[in-house]
Amino acid sequence: VQSALQALYPPFEATAPTVLGQVFRLLETSYQGDGLCCLLQFLIPAKRLFEHVRQAACAPYFNCIFLHEGWPLCLHEKVVIHLAPLNPLLLRPGDFYLQAEPCEEHSARITVKHLSHDLRTVEETPIPEAAYALLFTNEWLEEINGDRARAPLHTCLVATENGIAPLPWSKIAT
Repeated sequence: VQSALQALYPPFEATAPTVLGQVFRLLETSYQGDGLCCLLQFLIPAKRLFEHVRQAACAPYFNCIFLHEGWPLCLHEKVVIHLAPLNPLLLRPGDFYLQAEPCEEHSARITVKHLSHDLRTVEETPIPEAAYALLFTNEWLEEINGDRARAPLHTCLVATENGIAPLPWSKIAT
């Protein structure tokens, strides 16, 4: 588990407390403590998904040096794509977060999670695979907001060892 996460969330010494905490929470809530089942049914498919997302996001920037090691999955110690759901009480209008989730047998997907129109529940919008190449761009968020009939999303919640922090999407997409 640790080696899979180490490859996905560099620099792992900075992201490990956050990522491992999310994995342990997921392990308890969704897999009843069965680490092998979690690894096979979710973490290995999520690793393949994240590698695909990273390649698609980084392709336009071939031969560039990135400001943050681990982009787009993390910005140094800030985890952008979560492995477990966040506390819904942390969401405010305009906030959202990205979460990897198991779907179907031995596969994973990324969903956008944000407050519903009535501000009482969390809505989930799966991101289609065709959108992965644009996922970490301002255009992607504009497209998401174009499909919404309510207040636009603009702030992504990222996780650190010290808790959840709001970050403007433009800082992640740049």
